[in-house]
Amino acid sequence: MPAHAGPAPVRDYPDNLFGIALAADGAAIATGYHGAVKLSADGGQAWTAGESGTADLLRRVTWLDGGRAFAVSHRGRILASDDGGRRWQTVHREEGLYLRAIDFADDASGWAVGHNGVILHTADGGRSWATQALSDYKGRDLPRLGAVVALDARRAVAAGEFGVIAATEDAGATWRVITEQVYPTLLDLAIVKDRGYAVGLNGTLLSLGLDGAGTWQVSPVETGGVQHLLAVALSADGGTGLVGGNGVLFTVTGAKLAPAAVAPEFPLGYAWIGGVAIGRGGQAVAVGQGGVVLRADRPEGPFLPAATGPFAIQSLTETDRVPQ
Repeated sequence: MPAHAGPAPVRDYPDNLFGIALAADGAAIATGYHGAVKLSADGGQAWTAGESGTADLLRRVTWLDGGRAFAVSHRGRILASDDGGRRWQTVHREEGLYLRAIDFADDASGWAVGHNGVILHTADGGRSWATQALSDYKGRDLPRLGAVVALDARRAVAAGEFGVIAATEDAGATWRVITEQVYPTLLDLAIVKDRGYAVGLNGTLLSLGLDGAGTWQVSPVETGGVQHLLAVALSADGGTGLVGGNGVLFTVTGAKLAPAAVAPEFPLGYAWIGGVAIGRGGQAVAVGQGGVVLRADRPEGPFLPAATGPFAIQSLTETDRVPQ
């Protein structure tokens, strides 16, 4: 067979989704398996397919205020789009490394993280990327970093395997480890100003906050369950969190958790939610298994399945769970 030289075809298929980003103007991008890209122009109510140009798993996606979008893949790609997510190009590649998360503080400064403790930093809007590292990690094996939040041009927080949470205050010249070997693997982070949450395996939900001395404090929040928590987002004011995972979707305020209302036609108890987002206007979107997109006007719900094309929710079973 001749080698395939062209871009990967657009898939109109219910690929599992992990990434979701909402723009200030109501546009949205969702990403997932087999290079899946879904696009919405109306706050997540109706969706069409984009063209990523790759068959890689696109794990997370972020949208810059200036209109560019970035995503990361399990084959070490950082991809960028300048046209609202319709087409993408690879702007950086880490051979042999799984990249799991990406975030920008502004149109210039951003970080991406992944396996083997990899941390990548850009100060020029993604045109070039420099490798950084955890400064005082003591473990034998470098952690798979699964989440990063860029707070400003100099400050960021990352989290991942072995319960690692690390922060930088000098644009990544040093990454100080805050916790390790205390909590299970952490899979996502959300921080607004000086407060936020981290989520992970075995029902792990952690509250993060800066104390008066500028030191991050971490404390567990009881969730009452052991389902893996895969994604977390915060409202623009930081007051309300949305958490998704294996069979769960709930809101969190302080240490108070409440189930989000989900339409009965989507069997949440037999599915997983891999990505969540809250827009500046308060609308909320959750994406996950079978290409499902759930949308609500507020984080508390009710969440209704959006018009995404085919997704096989009827095939979900109790044993269908997300691979990590």
